[in-house]
Amino acid sequence: MKKTLIFFFMAVLLCGTLFAGGGRQQIPEDAAGGEHPITLQFWNSWTGPDGDTLVAIVNEFNRTNPWQITVEMDISAGAALTQRLTTALPSGEGAELILQTTGNRFRYQEFLHNMNDIWTNTNLREQDFLGGFLDLGRIDNSLYMVPFQHSAMFLYWNRELFRRAGLDPNRPPQSFEEWTSMAERITDPTRNVFGSGLFYSFGGQQNGLMQLAGGLAITEPSPGRYRVNFAGNEGFRRYLTWQKDLFDRGINPLEENVDPMFMAGQIGILINGGWLAAGADRSGIDFEMARIFGNEPRGGLSGFMITNSARSDVVRRTAQKFIEWWYRGNDGSNLATTGAGRWALEIGFPTSYIPLINHPGYQANERIRTLTISDPNTILAVQVPPSFRGSIDAIIGALSQEVVFSPARGSADIQRAIDTALANAQRDAEDIVIQFHGSAALVR
Repeated sequence: MKKTLIFFFMAVLLCGTLFAGGGRQQIPEDAAGGEHPITLQFWNSWTGPDGDTLVAIVNEFNRTNPWQITVEMDISAGAALTQRLTTALPSGEGAELILQTTGNRFRYQEFLHNMNDIWTNTNLREQDFLGGFLDLGRIDNSLYMVPFQHSAMFLYWNRELFRRAGLDPNRPPQSFEEWTSMAERITDPTRNVFGSGLFYSFGGQQNGLMQLAGGLAITEPSPGRYRVNFAGNEGFRRYLTWQKDLFDRGINPLEENVDPMFMAGQIGILINGGWLAAGADRSGIDFEMARIFGNEPRGGLSGFMITNSARSDVVRRTAQKFIEWWYRGNDGSNLATTGAGRWALEIGFPTSYIPLINHPGYQANERIRTLTISDPNTILAVQVPPSFRGSIDAIIGALSQEVVFSPARGSADIQRAIDTALANAQRDAEDIVIQFHGSAALVR
């Protein structure tokens, strides 16, 4: 029986019938004599409700793929996964396939396989992906990550709370000023309802609004050289002034995490990623999502990476075939039911895969269609340029807290407190530039 399975598996692979439009892809016999069926280890940190959907999709792959590939997935919390990767990757004992954020392509680069050959080893085509997404997976001209999830920040609003406040439930705020006026009308202390739901401590949520107000916190005026733009940034100053006013007036709750409040119907307007939508749907909240003030979505990117634990061509190509299946499914699959299709239509993350974007099932979903990036060359910079190796999320979170918890009252005192906080962020961000790129890379 074992030999029969081996011969069947190799026959399927060598016939090149793995995917629709096949005939040119082959996975060679493992020179190391590895046995088939093949088991692929897959590590990620999707521990939330979206993780349940990921488990279901991987189980579907294991049940339905015709190549006798089994993906064994292990989901760990973010810090735990980082510790596992830090220990396992240097020894080559980690998972062959991982999901990581784009910045970690720099962190783990020496332990990752260049995937430039995925376009010849599979039926995926480079031109079928939005260019800005693929660019975030590259270092120089080498592709280390294929897109999985665009973690853009979107504007959420509770339509029922809008109705109660006499607001149009189909029209979200289109400016900071409208946000404030709508939040004032929605706030009802007697029912523990707040019009605004800004996070005071999470840099990821702050980024979307701050970048709209003041541009990138770090720019790259010339290749490999970086300028920090906190100190003296008028847009950041206006944003922080606006934010502090919302908290000081009680329009925004002083809570570290307002997601549960939104899902309990206690928040009118907030900024968050697509992951919140599934939980809000399950909670029965009448809500909607939109681009922030009509702007093109910006946000981080997570993607598939193949590690040095994939020691042979057959294992590397097997990992690539799973990535291909994620986007194309089995032969004859409806794109809306593929892994990528379900991740968009069930979880709420816009895709970067152009054939899926153009699919009728995708286009029929007004919410996801509206949130999808329309310009294929959009650069997904979030407070830092794509080439920057460090992260400043913690700096922005600390900046926000310093301002929100400042005892300053009165316009002049608040402005002095904000300028001090921006100066501190400037210093800390310049240290990050030096730490990751060297002192010569810092432009003052």
